Amino acid sequence: MTIRLAARIFGAALLFGVGAVRVSQAQEQGAGPSSSESKSARPESWSRTEETPDINQPAKTPGGTLMGLTGRFLKDQNGIWTSPAKIRWADADWMVPFAGISATLFATDASFQESQSNAPATIKRYKTISSAGVGALAGAAGGMWLLSFGSHGHWDNEHWRETGFLAGEAALSSLAMAETLKYSLRRQRPFEGNGSGPFFQSGGTSFPSEHAAAAWSIAGVIAHEYPGPFTKIAAYGLAMLVSLSRVKASQHFPSDVLIGSLAGYMISQNIYSSHARADLPGADWRSFRETFSTNEDTSLENMGSSYVPLDSWVYPAIERLEALGYIHTAFEGDKPWARTECARLIAEANDALPATSAGESAAVNEQAESLLAALSNEFHREGELETGGANRSDELQSAYVRVTSASGAVLTDGYHFGQTYAYDFGRPFRRGTNFISGFSTDFTSGRVFLHLSGEFQHAPSAPALSDAVRGVIAEVDLVPISPAQPFAAINRIAMMDSYLGFNVDGWQLSFGKQSLSWGPGPGGSLILSDNADPFYMVRLTQVQPMELPSVLGLLGPLRLETFMGREKGHPLSGHPFIYGQKVSLKPFRSLEFAFARTSTLGGTFDPLNTRLFFESVLGRVDSKENSVPGDSHTSVDWTWQVPHLHDRFVLYGEMESDDDPIPFQNLTRAVLRPGVFVVRLPGLDKWDLHAEWTSSVCAGERQDHGRLNYWNWNYRDGYTNSGNLVGNTVGREGKTIQAWTRYWISPHQTMEFTAKNSEVDTDFIPGGGKWQDYRVTHEASLRSGIFFKSFFQFERIEHFPVLFTGQRRNATASLEIGFALGHRH
Repeated sequence: MTIRLAARIFGAALLFGVGAVRVSQAQEQGAGPSSSESKSARPESWSRTEETPDINQPAKTPGGTLMGLTGRFLKDQNGIWTSPAKIRWADADWMVPFAGISATLFATDASFQESQSNAPATIKRYKTISSAGVGALAGAAGGMWLLSFGSHGHWDNEHWRETGFLAGEAALSSLAMAETLKYSLRRQRPFEGNGSGPFFQSGGTSFPSEHAAAAWSIAGVIAHEYPGPFTKIAAYGLAMLVSLSRVKASQHFPSDVLIGSLAGYMISQNIYSSHARADLPGADWRSFRETFSTNEDTSLENMGSSYVPLDSWVYPAIERLEALGYIHTAFEGDKPWARTECARLIAEANDALPATSAGESAAVNEQAESLLAALSNEFHREGELETGGANRSDELQSAYVRVTSASGAVLTDGYHFGQTYAYDFGRPFRRGTNFISGFSTDFTSGRVFLHLSGEFQHAPSAPALSDAVRGVIAEVDLVPISPAQPFAAINRIAMMDSYLGFNVDGWQLSFGKQSLSWGPGPGGSLILSDNADPFYMVRLTQVQPMELPSVLGLLGPLRLETFMGREKGHPLSGHPFIYGQKVSLKPFRSLEFAFARTSTLGGTFDPLNTRLFFESVLGRVDSKENSVPGDSHTSVDWTWQVPHLHDRFVLYGEMESDDDPIPFQNLTRAVLRPGVFVVRLPGLDKWDLHAEWTSSVCAGERQDHGRLNYWNWNYRDGYTNSGNLVGNTVGREGKTIQAWTRYWISPHQTMEFTAKNSEVDTDFIPGGGKWQDYRVTHEASLRSGIFFKSFFQFERIEHFPVLFTGQRRNATASLEIGFALGHRH
């Protein structure tokens, strides 16, 4: 399905959604009530306690006569189907995010369905569950209506009668909408044709789901007529069960269910807000527009905000300020951060500046003030939001070109051998001249944000791998030997980090290609890093850390994050899904501690069903397989500012393990990456130093030729995305020790010197491998916004007998020139 077709279909499906909001507005503006029992001018959000109910009044049937009911139904339908003419710009705050969700589902419907079980018993079971769920909701509403006639004049019976009647009216309107769209759009069901779900096919009746529409329309009325916690959980829980069961029963794609559920919910809101009696109990029902509006809360936490790219100068600048004692609530092991979160951290540093500066030298104070001034300029727009500024922007963030050239043989396969140039978001790199030209842009409106980043990428061709190399790869991965084919030159247009998202009460939900780094320090996280191409994912994260209540507050600020995405470049395992969760805590101002988990599931092996999903999330070991489902990775990381020496030394690290619920469970197979951050070198206040040691050679554990870490029996393409390691490029059975020292000439100009020694164990690659890299990097930006980035690296491959005879040397040079709007100063 093309993106244009998906957009058209989603637009058509939103007709009834917008109508649920716009019809209520029309009544508020003077269209009048639909029946004599309805409040004459009810706004979208209204209180049902405006009048005192008179229990002595005789019971009335909503709508009066049959002709009155028919007229009301036709009027509601007319408002629903003519609603596009009433769309307003304010509706974009909720329509854009839902469009992003729907587009994501449309794009992944077919691949998601491939991972589902098609066993007849499974399909029958979930069809029964979905039918029973709708029956239970309809039975509850219908029962309330029938039983209400048992005792005339009793106030509770009138409430029952209205609940049952409006639930039936909402269900009827939802079914009318669903049936009309189904036979108009004619989408094939998952079990029809080739399973891709094309539209406008003879006999197609998949889009949208009428079960979901009916369930959510009934649940919405019941949950607002009786708004207690139990009623809401029961009603919405049943509706959610119906929706999920329709997908599990292979009767609908996820997008069919989403649109059907959304339609049922919003039509239910329209029926309830338009026709419910104001003299009976019930809850207010806020529209999506009101829920997503930023008018009520203008705090930074509730503003939509794009994320700062992982390679930005902002992160080392804030890390330095944190180590110097000006910031205490940053989470170094969980990136990227939203721009509004960076603005909050900068405000925190500005508040602490007077007190902290009193104990520091003049040189340190001057440096901290200059860093804060540069960061405040970078995030000046976000900083103004707290004072009532409008969160609306539309600007080109950056445009750039980069040329990188390698003179000799280079390492490009971190999964097997190593990488000469790493942590570059999976961009192609080969011997010869490599070129990229790209841009990035941001759009923000209230709670909604959009970030786009695209590039043209070029890399030279490369000769085919030798028979020996291909044989080793086949042996260690347990895969067939690949054909001897040369690598063609790469000339492609690629989207980098590009996503759409929205903020609701401090939580941001984003969709698209995104990069994550789930570990402290510059050496590359063991569990998630920016070494690979960004994932297509759905990501949910807290914008700001939250304080836990009561005694749990002793754990300090808490930050949560979760995502679900799809891996590319996995022909052997059918492009499985990957999802993860991370919990970060700060029990002390000087200590950050976090636990993270990722799971690879679906594809050719381990179907992505409900049972395996929750077992993999919880780390439950299957007794038959003696392993958790799929390919699981867990990690813990920490950052500790040494007391009394916090402005001198910071100790940090990370431990990762495959298939263990926690890395501490089996220390003999865990991968370790400890590091130290020396904030100020003795007598050199503008210099800092990072040093790390990383090893994936597990002490006391049989390595089995590299089939322990980053490799899995069912997922032999490895812990990779488009061929690049998702974690640290130490790879399988490798060791690395490296150091970075940076000279802060100014906030906008730095020099960095790097030395790295890497090894590959002989148990993994016959003969092993050893090489050293030495690099100098210079970055500078001018007041105009023009920036320069350059590096020169010398690499000495001491020995790697599988790849080369004797020693190899190469030099790599890179120059990037661009313009960054946010860097103007």
